[in-house]
Amino acid sequence: MNNSLYRLTFLLTFTFSQSLELDFGWHNPQGSFDKYNEPGISFRATYSNMGSKDHIKYDLSFQYLNFMSDSWIENSLYPMTVTHSEQSWGILYGPRIMSPTRRGAIRPYFGIKGGLFVFSETMKYEWQEDLDGWDFLCLFFDILDDDDDDDDGCLEDNNNHYTNTLDSRFYIGAIFEVGANMKINDSMGLDFGWQYNVIPNLRAVDSEYLENSDNQSLEVTQVARSINADYVTFYLGFYFNLNKQ
Repeated sequence: MNNSLYRLTFLLTFTFSQSLELDFGWHNPQGSFDKYNEPGISFRATYSNMGSKDHIKYDLSFQYLNFMSDSWIENSLYPMTVTHSEQSWGILYGPRIMSPTRRGAIRPYFGIKGGLFVFSETMKYEWQEDLDGWDFLCLFFDILDDDDDDDDGCLEDNNNHYTNTLDSRFYIGAIFEVGANMKINDSMGLDFGWQYNVIPNLRAVDSEYLENSDNQSLEVTQVARSINADYVTFYLGFYFNLNKQ
């Protein structure tokens, strides 16, 4: 049974065209939330498998959004670097419709993906590995930690850091994306476009109120307002053909 599965996977790998896209970008919230409402950098990785039709792909995509990351030195008995950050991770799957024509170097596409979004707020404490009394620090943080399921604690290797999760949220949502591939050669090319994150259970202040407020950093686009998007991301990167037909 296992050998048959391996053969089928191997056959599909070389039967259908596959590609990998790696992109960096900048995201902008489209609402004022209690958390996770600051613009920042983003990362996108998408594995695409083309089916029997040349203009339809099926994407497995990973998205990372960084909302904030502030670091400072705590001048206590044992100096530590403290990093306060907010971020989001998403894993999604769905179809992408490519332009059916291959004329020219640019091939536009439109995609819809659904999946899971994880938002988290963390405080990370770091100190030098050879710091005297590091084991006391680790034990101190373990005492403050309310998670009884963490049995390893200070018994783990490389305990020169500690991360405390202040907030964690899980949402089901979708991404609408509009972009294009620009061919460089048969093996790779440029990838660019826009992503619209739509998360129904993520609540925000009404956009009309925001337009009349003093929050000038929030830019609500017309497209985002029309589809009730929560975050808009512009991305730019490269795509790589993993096998050429």
